[in-house]
Amino acid sequence: MEEKLALKGGEPVRKEVLPFVPREADIDDEETNAVLDVLRTKKLSQLVSEKVSEFEEAFARYYGVEHAIAVNSGTTALHIALAAAEIGPGSDVILPPYTFMATANAILHQNLVPVFADVNPRTYNIDPTEIEERITEKTKVVIPVHMLGQPADMDPIVEMAKRHDLVIIEDCAQANGAEYKGKKVGTFGDMGCFSFYLNKHMTTGGEGGIIITDDEELAKRAKSIRNHGRPEVSPYPNVPAHNVYTCIGYNYRMTAIQAAIGLVQLRKLGGFNAQRRKNADYLTKNIGGIKGIEPPYVRDDMKHVYWAYGARVVKEELGVSRDTFAKALLAEGIKAEGYCPIPVHLQEVIKDKVGYGGGSCPFDCPWYGRRVEYQKGLCPNAERLSSEDLLLPVYQTLTEDDLNDVVAALRKVASNVSELR
Repeated sequence: MEEKLALKGGEPVRKEVLPFVPREADIDDEETNAVLDVLRTKKLSQLVSEKVSEFEEAFARYYGVEHAIAVNSGTTALHIALAAAEIGPGSDVILPPYTFMATANAILHQNLVPVFADVNPRTYNIDPTEIEERITEKTKVVIPVHMLGQPADMDPIVEMAKRHDLVIIEDCAQANGAEYKGKKVGTFGDMGCFSFYLNKHMTTGGEGGIIITDDEELAKRAKSIRNHGRPEVSPYPNVPAHNVYTCIGYNYRMTAIQAAIGLVQLRKLGGFNAQRRKNADYLTKNIGGIKGIEPPYVRDDMKHVYWAYGARVVKEELGVSRDTFAKALLAEGIKAEGYCPIPVHLQEVIKDKVGYGGGSCPFDCPWYGRRVEYQKGLCPNAERLSSEDLLLPVYQTLTEDDLNDVVAALRKVASNVSELR
């Protein structure tokens, strides 16, 4: 006998709602003691503590790169990367519309114009052929985003960037530790940017970010921009570096406390990711036969690290929309939702070209020289995906009971889907 859906008055699978990403950091006494050690020194700022440098060196070693520049968020990492590349007004940056708004915001902060290339609907990542079609003489940068923990298809992107002399800035906010053909994401382009927000694979105390690069000049500029535009070494014999400003800069520094947490979390990252992959394999094995629910596609030559489990609701097969299905799942105690219910190119700030001071700059500034429009139909794959994707919980702190509840809720709603029509 089929169970009655909780949405229709039946008993839910679980009473406490399980979110699709964690709301609490996966920390223990090791992180607590690391923070206390820093507090006891009373040296909490990067400017007086060596802890941030320790974290940068450890992160650079993990990725096998020459430089890591720790900052206070993944968003500021992207902004600094664009500024360090010395990309100025009048230039285009290509990005996918299926991403977090921070990717586009960083572009706007640098007075650049976002140009959207559609995604591959199987991988949820930017489609290299779509990038090629959008390159013009104004294109200076491409930002591939490794969505939900799955690497973008980097080989053709790197080849294309070389042909067109483009800077590659990888947005690795959701893919810390992911690999493409045996090589870690973030190491293919000129710079890789990471986020340590609370719900990411590792955290530095709720917020934080980092940039990695092998380019010494990019690293030098990034460090200066992070610290108000100050140089590391003063060009004046009688003026200290902290009183010299050589470029437009910001206070994007990471604190010593954040770095201390990051050092501990980095040591745990491999284990965290292994458990996420194990949990994802469990979901794929147990929900693969549910009609109308597609598990995420993963290429054999990629190591997916699952910031979230990106399934798809195929309305034509299931008979109800993603939103209707997700509402029924929530009633059963499983919070699952679409990542981009409004793709970035259709968000009001982009679509309506809301610029600085109530104007439309940088979109329509006189020096830009052309008119850009953002409308429905610009990126049809992303637009459809935004109504079909269903993000499910897969993070490392889930118990076996939690995973069983996810499977049970999916099966229950799918088998009673006629009640939702």
